[in-house]
Amino acid sequence: MKTHNMNKISWRKTIKYAAFLLITTTVDLAHCQGTIISVSGPPAPPNGVSGFNGDLGVGTSLAGVSWSSTAAFSHVNISVALQGDSGATGVAFLMTRIGSGTTTANQIASASFAFPTSSSLTPVFSSLNLGAGIYFLIIQQTATGSTGDGVWQGTTSPTVTLATYVTANGEYWYNGSFPSYVPASAFGSGLTTYYDYTVASVPEPSITWLILLGSGVLIWGRRSLALMGLSDDKS
Repeated sequence: MKTHNMNKISWRKTIKYAAFLLITTTVDLAHCQGTIISVSGPPAPPNGVSGFNGDLGVGTSLAGVSWSSTAAFSHVNISVALQGDSGATGVAFLMTRIGSGTTTANQIASASFAFPTSSSLTPVFSSLNLGAGIYFLIIQQTATGSTGDGVWQGTTSPTVTLATYVTANGEYWYNGSFPSYVPASAFGSGLTTYYDYTVASVPEPSITWLILLGSGVLIWGRRSLALMGLSDDKS
C-alpha cells in the first residue's frame, strides 16, 4: 500500500511538471506569434487634400515608421500599404536607428519591391528574426514607372493594434536631397502613425505540431494514470 501511494505521488508530480512545462512553452510561443504592430483605417484623400499619406519621390522624398519591443519575435513578415504607377519600384530599409550618423552597421535588412497599381498591402520583408529593441522602417522610391511618384497610403483615423511588449513610435518623413546612405537623412517626425502597415509573426508548421504533440502526450499521461489506478481521484 505504501509503495502504491509513493508511485501515485511520483506519477502525479511527473504529470504536473510536464503540464507546467507544456503550458509555459505554449504561452511563450503564443506571445511570439500573430500581429506585432498594425496601423489601418479608411484611406486618406490625396495629400493635396489631406496630407495624411507618405509622399515618395525618386531622389526627393522618403517615408517611415517606428516601433519598439521588449520581447523577441521570430518569422516576422512586414507589409506596407503602397500605390504607384506600373513599373514603379522601391527599396525598404529596416533599421535600428536613422538620421545623422547612421551607417550600414545599423541596418537589419533591405529589399527591393514593385509598387502595386492600386493601393494594397505590399510585402517588403519576410522571415525575419527580431530581438528586443527599437526599429525603423524606411521606404524609398527608386523608379517612377509610367507617369509619376508613388505613395505610402495613410488614413485619417488610424486603428493601431499592438502585441504585448510593443509600442508604436510614430512616423517619419524627409524631403530633400539624399545623403550617400539614405537612412542617414535628417527625418522629421510625428508622434501619431497615419501610414498603413503591418508587422506580423507567422508560426512555422513545426511549432504548431509541437504544441499539438505536447497536448496529446499530456492527455495520454493522465489517461494512463487513470488506467493504472494512480489518478487524482481521492476516493
